[in-house]
Amino acid sequence: MKSLLAALCLLVAGAALAAERPSFDPKLGVQLSLERELVDTSGRKLTLGETLGGRPALVIFGYDKCPNLCGVTQQAVASDLKKTSLRPADYRALFISINPDETSADAAAARDDIASAAGPAGLSAWRFLTSSESAGAALANEAGITFDRRKDIDQFVHPIAVIALTPSGRISQVLPALTFTPRDLELALVEASANKLGSIADHIFLLCAGFDSSKGQYTPAIWAALKVAGLATVLGLGATVIWQMRGRAR
Repeated sequence: MKSLLAALCLLVAGAALAAERPSFDPKLGVQLSLERELVDTSGRKLTLGETLGGRPALVIFGYDKCPNLCGVTQQAVASDLKKTSLRPADYRALFISINPDETSADAAAARDDIASAAGPAGLSAWRFLTSSESAGAALANEAGITFDRRKDIDQFVHPIAVIALTPSGRISQVLPALTFTPRDLELALVEASANKLGSIADHIFLLCAGFDSSKGQYTPAIWAALKVAGLATVLGLGATVIWQMRGRAR
């Protein structure tokens, strides 16, 4: 009986841990709620729709006082966006806090931390947003991201990625954190804008490219096709050699 009770306790504990474990399951095409109200660094209240302002956006969910990957991801995105050919006025870069205890002052401090990486022009595209009403956490959940608040260490355990949104707030692409390149960020924004942004070269590339989710990067479909064709050729030659060797052995 004791063994049975111990096993049952372990089972319940395991289920509880599984329930608390953060998940990351964003779905392309999912619509985020445009009416959710957020607060910018000046303390002004804006809905997500008003924040987008008819522009495509790159969105990162996290929290401003994160001691781990949030700041590193912000710096990387800010630095890489500066290397693209896109005008900051044509897109948004949003960092949305999942912590309802954070304030516009926390958001302003986080924005100041990336000012050097983004540059004056690039920084104009960024919006650091909070919400005491948990709108940030609700939007993260809509995007397929859950998290676990560890109050004992005053931290959140959460997945992090860069999510591309269309001007209407739909998820169009997901780039895993720190695996992207400036080209990936540019193409994600061009794709999210339905090709309203970007150069002719960008549009042509997207026509001939696929997104490799295993690498989190855009990969030309032509190259992928050539790899497959090359592998098929090698396998075919190998089969031919084996068939000929068997024929000679007979």
